[in-house]
Amino acid sequence: MIEQLKNCQKLILTIVSRNKTSRVIKASKRKHAEGATIIHGEGTGIEKCKTFWGIPLEPEKDVIFTVVSDEHAEEVLDIISKSVKMSKPGNGVAFILDITRFTGAVHLQKKKKKPTDQPLKSMDITAQFELIVTIVNKGFCEDIIEASREAGAAGGTILHGRGTGVHEHAKLFSFNIEPEKEVVLTLVPQKVTDKVLEAIVKKGELDKPGKGIAFVLNVEKVLGINHLLEEMLERSGSDS
Repeated sequence: MIEQLKNCQKLILTIVSRNKTSRVIKASKRKHAEGATIIHGEGTGIEKCKTFWGIPLEPEKDVIFTVVSDEHAEEVLDIISKSVKMSKPGNGVAFILDITRFTGAVHLQKKKKKPTDQPLKSMDITAQFELIVTIVNKGFCEDIIEASREAGAAGGTILHGRGTGVHEHAKLFSFNIEPEKEVVLTLVPQKVTDKVLEAIVKKGELDKPGKGIAFVLNVEKVLGINHLLEEMLERSGSDS
């Protein structure tokens, strides 16, 4: 039987410019994080893309995966935010995702597990966000980003990978070809999740076999989205 840690680990997902990655790693290690996994990507946030001789340059981004214990998650998130000044727009975004099962770290399994009778944490307005993960064939990510924005999303982060789905059997001289994939991470307020997801499905033709998939993850707490929080507070104030 595989040894697993249950309900006592959190995943902190941090998206920052590549030149800020080392600061995030050093800061998180000072607050109980043992390490991280870094994936390169491209950003399409609210900041306008810089140009070189009229050619738009998409900012290079790093997506940092940091697994920490539940008791230290918010502490690590806070120091990450301070290390790159996420209170200012365009400096990055970080959020906490729940891990229901975790394995592969034997030394952590010997530590005390999270009690089941802990009181629930107070709700935070930043918990009113969700993460839409879209996986499509290479070349379709810009269409997904455009459709997401039109439906109410502020932007997205693009990762690159390879796919081995059941509908992919292309070959070249009898060699299997694994088509390149693009993963789009889109952070949205819960109230527009369905609308953005519907737009993604329609634009990416995800209702057809082999076109791609999309799924939604709950976000517990997020930093670096002050502009979105201000809009939500303004709307809630006008509604009351």
